[in-house]
Amino acid sequence: MRLKDSKVAFVEPIGGHRGNEFYDFGLCKAVNDAGIELSFYTCDETHLDEQFPFSFKTIKSFNKVYGKELKIIRGVRYVLAIRKTLQDAKAKGYNVLHANIYHFSRLELLILRMFKNNGFKIVTTIHDVEDFQKYGTTVNSDKYLKFEKLIDHIIVHSDFAKQSVEKYFSKTIPSHIHKVPHGDTDFLYAANCSVAEAREKIKLPTNKKLILFFGQIKKVKGLDVLLKAFAQLRKQNSEVQLVVAGPIWKVEETEFLNIIRENNMEGDCIMRLEYIANEMIPYYFRAADIVALPYRKIYSSGVLIRSLDYGAAIVASDLDVFKDIIADGQNGILFQTENPDDLSIKMQNLLANKQLQEKLKAGAKQTANEKFSWKLIGEKVKAIYSLALNE
Repeated sequence: MRLKDSKVAFVEPIGGHRGNEFYDFGLCKAVNDAGIELSFYTCDETHLDEQFPFSFKTIKSFNKVYGKELKIIRGVRYVLAIRKTLQDAKAKGYNVLHANIYHFSRLELLILRMFKNNGFKIVTTIHDVEDFQKYGTTVNSDKYLKFEKLIDHIIVHSDFAKQSVEKYFSKTIPSHIHKVPHGDTDFLYAANCSVAEAREKIKLPTNKKLILFFGQIKKVKGLDVLLKAFAQLRKQNSEVQLVVAGPIWKVEETEFLNIIRENNMEGDCIMRLEYIANEMIPYYFRAADIVALPYRKIYSSGVLIRSLDYGAAIVASDLDVFKDIIADGQNGILFQTENPDDLSIKMQNLLANKQLQEKLKAGAKQTANEKFSWKLIGEKVKAIYSLALNE
């Protein structure tokens, strides 16, 4: 029997709305380069396709589904957008849906159900197995059952995520749950300049040591832990400043500002609580002496992969997800999770050791090249599509 060729509808409504577009375009390009015909269906806030040429088609069928209009109006638009996307995918003869799952929401479920009912094989990448918006609360495992009935193959980015999926998707055949690297290496932008030039570009001080916290700010990402560690570090080193670059998500800004005020750190904390334009991101990593990832819990981290790719000196919490990637002292430094004392000591020691910084940077770049290339990821995902379609 001749194997069927995979033709993929990659449906990711979030896209540029929440900064997902870099990952989305990277994955679509990798899969397309591997020989898969696909279209990328996303929202009207996505713009990378307008700046760079891609060989696959980007279709912005999810129009005005985000914003401040009434939820019911945006919800109706969302449902109509799914229908429009499905019609286009069927007209093109596509046979596989690849969708990202972040919250196990009703709208995510609706996408899967409508495509499944129309004969598509369903491949999903599950990014967050548990909803980090409700971090610390009891998980309602019943919500996973509806998804499990629809999904043919699941992609996760870490062993920890795989174990969690196996726990909640107990009826899914283990061989249908695949670990594929996250893949957020930068294939579009670079900061080919000196540290001083990078700092001037994004208006950061050129005469200080800089610690960078980058990305969307959630409770699980431990910015409060970093701020407490930084307060201790400042007592030992007056030449260091903290740069926080990224939007706040479902947490109160006052929680962090109170720590800053209580420790009189207003002059040494540069708080840019906003989305950073894609073309500016490399400059932040180039400007930093240290990139800190003080996370409490994570299933995968695009920020870590970017830090590796940009050749950063990384200090990260000793979560299993990070320990699978970071060899302590080789391509990064690990500290005890939720321990600001240990984090402060590790950052101070690293700032004082330029030779170790350079070693970590070289090790980070080597890890990105060897383990997280988009070419590797594209081939792995292509094989999963074939499994789903031909079993």
